[in-house]
Amino acid sequence: MKDNLRVLAVTNTYPAAGKPADTPQIRDQLEELKRRGVQVDLVYINRYQGITEYARAAWIILLLSFQKDKYDLVHAFYGHCGLLARLQVRYPLIVTFLGSDLLHPRDGTIGKAAARLADGVIVQSEEMKQIAKREDACVIPFGLNPAFFSTDSVEQVRDELGLPLDEKLVLFPWNPARPVKRFDLVQDAVQLVQQRYAGVRLLPVFNLPHETVAKYMRACDVMALASEHEGSPMALREAMACNLPIVSVDVGDVRHLIGNTEGCYICEREPPDIAAKLILALERGARTNGAQVVRQFDTAWGVDQVLLLYGRVLKSQGRRRRNRAELNPLI
Repeated sequence: MKDNLRVLAVTNTYPAAGKPADTPQIRDQLEELKRRGVQVDLVYINRYQGITEYARAAWIILLLSFQKDKYDLVHAFYGHCGLLARLQVRYPLIVTFLGSDLLHPRDGTIGKAAARLADGVIVQSEEMKQIAKREDACVIPFGLNPAFFSTDSVEQVRDELGLPLDEKLVLFPWNPARPVKRFDLVQDAVQLVQQRYAGVRLLPVFNLPHETVAKYMRACDVMALASEHEGSPMALREAMACNLPIVSVDVGDVRHLIGNTEGCYICEREPPDIAAKLILALERGARTNGAQVVRQFDTAWGVDQVLLLYGRVLKSQGRRRRNRAELNPLI
């Protein structure tokens, strides 16, 4: 692959003022690419500002087809952005799918169209690869930010966060208002646990910087996940990096990730079974060895895989251009 690679990243989810938790793993990946010497420009679509933001981005991308070469490829994150990024035809397009952009009934329709039009596809799980209907899709979950690997004790981080030592804390690291995350089921399950044990509290944590979320993961006793669908849930792998026990429904690649980790439990998507598994984790009363399982899959590992795909796509693009030139000497 050529030196001084030039990439245009297009995304509608990225940490910004007031939204520090808006998919920080995309920022982590792009920053690691820059550290490797890749020139990265960003088209950020602030989806909270509505259709005018998408129209602005569409115009910027459309113009690329009529301008002199500025990039080697375009890398879009999320299916909607992939479809938008295909408005230009000058550069090969890679699309990273995050989860609901293929798994959700409505958003998945747009995602599947973007997958068909892309030159390279990255998904978070084998399930997403099947739904994308791209046999050449690469399963590359986002790498872990090193901030989640720490030796800080529970006592240290609870003191820092102002959390009492005499409570059992069940972490829910998503916005409870997101229906797909099924906070209602976790809330009902914790209420069942509270009937048996006093001093158990459900702690929703969201819209906080990555480093702060890591502290909560080191401070809590167990994390609960009950989502309707997931690709490769980043919060689950982050929790493993913090050796936090996990109770999760069998969704995405969760069973593969935690199935052999002592202190982590697969549950049914029903409050009584979620509660039963939470009790198992709390009564066990110990951290897991999750960090050993996921330590190798950090941000640097993820970027290694992405760069390999960049190289394959660019090599294939070069062959296609040579073939067209041979067929038409005027090209």
